[in-house]
Amino acid sequence: MPMPAAEVPKKIDHAGEIDVCGVGKVKLDRDDGTATGKYFDALTKKSRMRWLSALRNSDDYRARATGLYLEGMLDHDAPQKDPEAARDELVQLAVGTKDPAVYALAYTKCITEVENSALPGACPQLSLGEWTRADSDNAVPWLRLAAKARREKDGAAEAAAFAHAAQAHQYESYNWSLFSFAQAAMPGDVTAADRWHLTTTVIGAEAAMPMPYQPLFQYCSRDAMADATVRRQCNALAELMVNKATTLSEFSMGKSLGARVGWPADVVDHLTQEMQASMQAILQMTPSDPEQQWNCDSVARGNAYMSEWDQLGERGLARQAIERSGETVAELARKYTEQSAKWARDAEASAQSRPAQP
Repeated sequence: MPMPAAEVPKKIDHAGEIDVCGVGKVKLDRDDGTATGKYFDALTKKSRMRWLSALRNSDDYRARATGLYLEGMLDHDAPQKDPEAARDELVQLAVGTKDPAVYALAYTKCITEVENSALPGACPQLSLGEWTRADSDNAVPWLRLAAKARREKDGAAEAAAFAHAAQAHQYESYNWSLFSFAQAAMPGDVTAADRWHLTTTVIGAEAAMPMPYQPLFQYCSRDAMADATVRRQCNALAELMVNKATTLSEFSMGKSLGARVGWPADVVDHLTQEMQASMQAILQMTPSDPEQQWNCDSVARGNAYMSEWDQLGERGLARQAIERSGETVAELARKYTEQSAKWARDAEASAQSRPAQP
């Protein structure tokens, strides 16, 4: 989701207040960067635990898998949690159901940041070959397989996996599906502020998931694309991401790959404008004022936004927002570049105004 503008320090009471929908004015220590998070963790604890319990006991495999994935995140302040046991249960669910989304969540839960260490616990039961068979027309598991082959220095296997990825007709990482899988199980009686905080918590978990971009830019290096076959494969994947990826981050990566492949400058510029206009249109429909982000208007806007996101996906929602804005793509793109420049200036001013660290 769009990042709010950096706050420029003002002359304010250190014990500042925020307006929390359904609660009223709440005093927080402005000097404690974790104060807001601590407050909402306490406020939403019962709702979080009820939601996690509903997910863990759901008859829907994807909802249950999401609960297992979020164990240790939604219940981080609860005693006697065992995220390793939840991870192993998620692996067993993936192996048993062979559901592509469950497999993707289990694999993501198991891999480390560098993806080169021995997989822990039950994780070795996962097979990338099984995932590619269950989701053969999706480029993402093939890219994961290509990355594994590269780590193992198996050039032939890497090339074969990448060729399969280039022939796929879908690009679905499932990284941005946690909220969609989980939202139906959220207790219906939670407050609007609880719903918005829980939603942003899950979005944060999604944003922290490793993305399968690295193999693309490793395999599609400028040197490697001297080979016509490799260039053709990289071009196919760039087109797939630009046309089929459901998120703006994946769309952006497809655009970047297309630029590396050698797409005409006017095509890349057009896609850049579309990206900027999408970001601006979304900014205009989401709460972004850090001083007012928890009042009832902002909470209602945030919850409405995520309801539409769940129905349309991020790119579908961005297209709808552009149409509703009554502005052209060029006008929205210009606004976004101006806003980005202002954020950069504000961030620089904020950094310069802070006292030097000892």
